[in-house]
Amino acid sequence: MKELQKLTKDQLYNRIKEKSENLYNITHEALENNFFNESALDEESLAEFLEMLDDETAEKIKEASLHINNEDDAPEIILIENDINTSLELITGEGEGYKIVLIEGNLHLSKKLFVEDYIVLIVTGNIQAENIIVNGSLYCSGNVTSKVVFGASGNDNETYIGGSIMTSLIAENGHYTVAEGNIYSRYLISFHNEIIGKTGKFIENINLEKPSEIGLLKDEILDEDGYFDEDSFLNFIDRNSPDALFNKPTHLF
Repeated sequence: MKELQKLTKDQLYNRIKEKSENLYNITHEALENNFFNESALDEESLAEFLEMLDDETAEKIKEASLHINNEDDAPEIILIENDINTSLELITGEGEGYKIVLIEGNLHLSKKLFVEDYIVLIVTGNIQAENIIVNGSLYCSGNVTSKVVFGASGNDNETYIGGSIMTSLIAENGHYTVAEGNIYSRYLISFHNEIIGKTGKFIENINLEKPSEIGLLKDEILDEDGYFDEDSFLNFIDRNSPDALFNKPTHLF
């Protein structure tokens, strides 16, 4: 991954807005809520509140208020090159905080796209990859085409696609996934959050959304208690096609 430029928040927003008004609106709301929420401090109300406290407590609260929204805690924003054509794994180093990564234009990968927990990836075009694994957040203005789209983030992050998603398997394990257009997939696995296609969701074979249907999955991707095992799932799809995940009902194949 080659960094081209570090961006300010305003530069990031301007670049996104030039490419897609809709993507700008979505990312602006998400980033402001999660990283840049600079609620105006009502100094008069704070002063009245502090007068009600003992001097020591009041001084501590006053000092803490001065550090709210400290710029040192803001995520690093970087623009990276768009000539990657194999795999892209976005991972933070030890001691690093959140990063917002912008890629302008289409992103075409022959292998994996991986977005780590502390990464927000914004792509102002289409995405094509073999497997797309999102633990952080992914925002894309165009369409997504892949073998697998999988999101898992403890219900903290999201994948937003401005167009449609076309994939063999779309799955989540505590991750909100939404496409403004359609979702076309052979298989869907969703237990802990939602996978939404705003104009339609078309699942050709198996739509697995109830815990009682877990038996449709091969034992290799379940833990000893019979629950979905994320690590086993990720290892499995690296070596096998999505078709191999399921104990196939004969009426569907």
